[in-house]
Amino acid sequence: MRRELRILLAGGGTGGHVFPAIYIAEHLKKYWGAHCQFIGTKKGIENIKVPQAGFVVRNIWISGLQRGFALRNLLLPLKIIISMLQSKRELLRFKPDLVIGTGGYVSGPVLYQAVRMNIPTAIQEQNSYPGITTRLLASRVDCVFLAYQEALNYLKKIKKYVLVGNPIKMQIITQDLEEALKYFNIKKGLATVLVFGGSQGARSINQAVDFLVEAGIFDQIQLIWQTGTQEFEHFKQKYLRQNNKNLRIMPFIDRMDYAYTVANLAVCRAGAMTISELAAAGVPAILIPYPFAAENHQFKNAQAVVHSEGAILIEDNTDLAATLKTALVTLLQKPERLTYMAGQIKNFYHPDTLQRIAFELEDLYKHSDKTESRNG
Repeated sequence: MRRELRILLAGGGTGGHVFPAIYIAEHLKKYWGAHCQFIGTKKGIENIKVPQAGFVVRNIWISGLQRGFALRNLLLPLKIIISMLQSKRELLRFKPDLVIGTGGYVSGPVLYQAVRMNIPTAIQEQNSYPGITTRLLASRVDCVFLAYQEALNYLKKIKKYVLVGNPIKMQIITQDLEEALKYFNIKKGLATVLVFGGSQGARSINQAVDFLVEAGIFDQIQLIWQTGTQEFEHFKQKYLRQNNKNLRIMPFIDRMDYAYTVANLAVCRAGAMTISELAAAGVPAILIPYPFAAENHQFKNAQAVVHSEGAILIEDNTDLAATLKTALVTLLQKPERLTYMAGQIKNFYHPDTLQRIAFELEDLYKHSDKTESRNG
């Protein structure tokens, strides 16, 4: 693979779209010496995370369709036209050899224009229910990288697909159990539950866990609880006075590898990247899908894992606390079932995701119609 290969990555809006693109870019830069650049939107998380990773991001004017009646929807046709023109301008300026979309509305116009310009294209789809961009363009791009086999049920036409899992960067587990225990100041051999709802936390999950702590469920069980930054002080002050030795409350867990290493069970949302990390670490889970996720994709992600018996699914509703209590008590009383679930969820782990993506991209580039003229 030639050193000056130029790769354009488009994906944004949420970390679930941005981080896979960053991990792919970092891998291709390290092993190919590729020059990678991103396209995003002004309000997306990509404008923070991509520069932090050392890459340039350029923005186009596009947004998704809002649910229900919203004045912003009236601007959507104009945004589509302008984003198409902006995408074509960036493609002509950057002259990429490959264009990769990782989802979100920003990847749509970029991939569409790249296909029209006969530039080799690929999509990396994180979810078991493909996003609208993937569903619209799967038949036009050269290759789709899937994380879930179930995604094929929603793709009527597709040129080529490869089941590779989701790219994850972090070292999911540490070999040093003692160091992980020391990090959280918890005991070895005592059942440990990890609760997290993302960097901002999840209020409904926090409220349910709060109810369970008060009910004494965690008196004999260690709890590592990432509350998110907004609610951390409230729960810290509430439980600081109780001096519960089995309770570790944190606004954010910097060392998730340590958390996964000590956890026997996780309680969390069902985002695609979260499930990929759980699978890599072999941590069974009680999955509580975010009910307002686009097209309810978290629920479908959870269903795929539940079908393989690597997790159980609980809906986020008014009965969450009671349902979660029953699930926790049932699972923690059956360590053999947790061991079985750990093995089942690990089946979703693909240890060579980035290497396989790189291999397929190299093959795609070498066999593209324009390879000779690009190298010429």
